[in-house]
Amino acid sequence: MRTVWVSFDTIGRECLEAAVDAGAEIVGVVTLPGPIDPNRSGQCAFDEVAERHSAVLVEAVDVNASETIEAIRALDPELIFVVGWSQLVREPLLALANEGVFGMHPALLPRHRGRAAIPWAILSGLARTGVTLFEIVDETADSGAIVGQVVVDVEHDETAETLFERILSAHVQLIREFVPQLLTRSAPRSTQDPSRASSWPRRRPADGIIDWETRARYLHDWVRAQTRPYPGAFTFLGDEKIVVWRARPVNLDEPAPAGTIVASRPDGPVVACGEGALLLEEVESHAAELSIGVKLG
Repeated sequence: MRTVWVSFDTIGRECLEAAVDAGAEIVGVVTLPGPIDPNRSGQCAFDEVAERHSAVLVEAVDVNASETIEAIRALDPELIFVVGWSQLVREPLLALANEGVFGMHPALLPRHRGRAAIPWAILSGLARTGVTLFEIVDETADSGAIVGQVVVDVEHDETAETLFERILSAHVQLIREFVPQLLTRSAPRSTQDPSRASSWPRRRPADGIIDWETRARYLHDWVRAQTRPYPGAFTFLGDEKIVVWRARPVNLDEPAPAGTIVASRPDGPVVACGEGALLLEEVESHAAELSIGVKLG
């Protein structure tokens, strides 16, 4: 089937390659125009991929814009996949593929619809999450019939980086299993139960600010959930922003105001929290040395 792929991120690119291996004929790739935005998590280029598969490259900021719709229509798609795209697709696009439009979401639908599913899985303390392949039939986010799911366990020390990699593998697994069924029109459909649905809100880079009055154990989760490939948890030393990429909770020997650096260890400074302390194992900063007695926040 003639297939158009809509994506701007690394997960979408890996899934495209898996879809080709599974027999899909990729006739077009819709992606963001360059250059790569370093502040957009996971963004990658599709030029080489499109050229290698003899697919037309369509660069678009708005997938629902009339010029984008016309460019896709000219490709006469039977299937459209939207994997790794931050906009909801709307009715004109949904009508272009007579075999359906399909999306993927890094959670076990109908639970946890919405945005930032990988950070929220860690922040919410989930023991397991997953990936869902589903049909997009209207403009409601993540609500269409489920084609397939893969469960992914969330480890106790999981970071956004490690969970991202296993979520990526689960995406590829679903593509390999169900694209052949979509091509033969034998893929299952399971209607979502809206009474079981829940949603996570969007997270912006500014939401990663550290509140040192928080318990150290939760700040450990806070850092793990927002580390690479996301913008990172952060604090301030005066006006200087400090990104914390890796940290772990430690005991606080003596009471101290939250946010105060109370010790310096070979593996990093120790900061007092609302309860306990946090050892900053990896930070990114242009600030002066983080020395004992300095107050962060």
